[in-house]
Amino acid sequence: MLRVLGIDPGSLSWDFFGLEDRKIILDASITTKELVQEPQKAINIIKSVENIDLMVAPSGFGLPLKSVKDLTEKDIFFTLLKFEQKEKDKLIGLGEILRLIKMDNIPGVIVPGVKHLPTIPRYRKINKIDMGTADKLCTAVTGIRDQMEKFKISPEKTNFIMVEIGYGFTAVLAIENGQLIDGIGGSNIMGFRACGSLDGELAYLIKHIKKNNIYKGGVASIAGYSDLSLKEITLLAEKDEQIRTALKAYLSSVKKAVFGISSSFSNKDKIQEILLAGRGADLTYLRDRIIKGLKDVAPT
Repeated sequence: MLRVLGIDPGSLSWDFFGLEDRKIILDASITTKELVQEPQKAINIIKSVENIDLMVAPSGFGLPLKSVKDLTEKDIFFTLLKFEQKEKDKLIGLGEILRLIKMDNIPGVIVPGVKHLPTIPRYRKINKIDMGTADKLCTAVTGIRDQMEKFKISPEKTNFIMVEIGYGFTAVLAIENGQLIDGIGGSNIMGFRACGSLDGELAYLIKHIKKNNIYKGGVASIAGYSDLSLKEITLLAEKDEQIRTALKAYLSSVKKAVFGISSSFSNKDKIQEILLAGRGADLTYLRDRIIKGLKDVAPT
């Protein structure tokens, strides 16, 4: 039986999940802030599982499938897409952890981001980088498995739109005939933290755009409660007009993304359902409104 491990490097926390056949052998989480300060903690968690056969390493923006042992500094840059040291530090120590994994000869692979997939037509990739990070791709694979089990079908018969609501970013992916055919990454949709697509004229007025601009301007900033969680903000929505405005802006952004990506299907009638995933998917306030807003596309 194979012992495998997957790592999800999220904006709020890093999650570690291990399996031996179908048995869970690791389910751990550590805050992103801790790993910025002590990257070695990630290695300690990984090494708590002995004799790993394969690990999906934290992959950031991803690479065409590549073993960690073969990574170069250029490869690590492509997973980070950051130039300045301060910006690199904000990506939760991912680069340093990849170096530590490589140094310790832990068997792992970097998986692709959505843009790397040959199933997406080249013309849809023009002027795009973030069509969905590697972890979003993994979520889509989980969605394929979900439909296979739910409808008792083979993978090539799965058809759906995935909305992944993370702590910082939200992404929307299109899957037709079991293949990813399009993606709208988290820097292009308003998120809990992320501002989403910047208007060209606004970008001009900001002048010197940094990565930091991408990580703010979303629901938390608009609501005026950047220190609260998404759950806490939704709980306050009934009594706070500014929070309701922020959430309306978010829901509008998600709705436009879903309606837009539905045009990428060969036939809209093929969309069997819209799957919700991520930290925000279980929040009643968001889930109910997303279901209502997207009922004209497919069941959610």
